[in-house]
Order: sequence, then structure tokens, then C-alpha cells
Amino acid sequence: MKHITNLKFVALFAFLVAIPFVAGAYSERAYAEEKTTQKQEQKADTKEEAKEEPTFAYIAQPGDSYSLMARKAIQSYGIVNKVNLSQAQIIFAETMLTQEAGSPSILVGQKVVIKQSTVKNWIEKAQKLSDKEKAAWNVYAQGANFNTDNVGEPRS
Repeated sequence: MKHITNLKFVALFAFLVAIPFVAGAYSERAYAEEKTTQKQEQKADTKEEAKEEPTFAYIAQPGDSYSLMARKAIQSYGIVNKVNLSQAQIIFAETMLTQEAGSPSILVGQKVVIKQSTVKNWIEKAQKLSDKEKAAWNVYAQGANFNTDNVGEPRS
């Protein structure tokens, strides 16, 4: 009987002292591992932020619209990357880019940022338009002003 009482005492000791101690040690190790993982993820996030995607950024001026800023981004991309588009192709890319953005209204002084990858995507699609599609888009290009020098630029 005394032997059984000793076993109960050992079991009680293990349950009250040893198990929480071991569990606590495990929790501390798990916590340390979690912190290490979080630090590694933060470093990876910081590296990705440093590799931020190139964009076109404009500040809306009186008379500007998202569509005009999209047109300017498309033309700027074309100049820098030596991509020649017809006016119909520019109007197509501008329209699709604007619609993809949700055709947002903008306020004077608002910063508008357009990802270069989005511009590139629509330019590539514009380059694949058939002659019939280009002719259809050319109807809209006829009345468009393609001088975007002052779009998104502060005026003196």
C-alpha cells in the first residue's frame, strides 16, 4: 500500500511539476522558433519592398483624367522601350487599362500610380490587334489629343 501511495505521489509530482516544466520549455522553444521565422519573413518582405515594381506616377491637374494618365503612361512606356503603336492601339490600351482600374474618378492634386507591368500587358495586347480591330479603335482615336506633355504634371 505504501508503494502505491509513493506511485501516486510520483504521478502527482509529474503532473503538477514536471509536465508544466517540460511543456513550458517546449513552448519557449516554439516561441523562439516562431520569432526566428517571423524575423526571416520580415527580412524577405523588406527585400521584396526594395525590389518594388516600377510605376508611372502623376499628380492630377485641372482637366486631367485617369484615362489621360493611362495614355501618357502608355506613350512614355513606348518611348522608353522603343515600342511603336498606332493611335488606335494607344486608345485600345488606354481604354482597357482604365477599365481594369475601375474607371476611377480623380481629384485635382491626387497622386495616381500605374504599374509598368500593367501598361506593358496592355501594350502587348494592343500589338496583337487585327487590322479589323485596329480600324474599329481608330474611330475613337480620330478625335483624341495625343499631346500628353502636361498631363499629370504641375503647371507653372
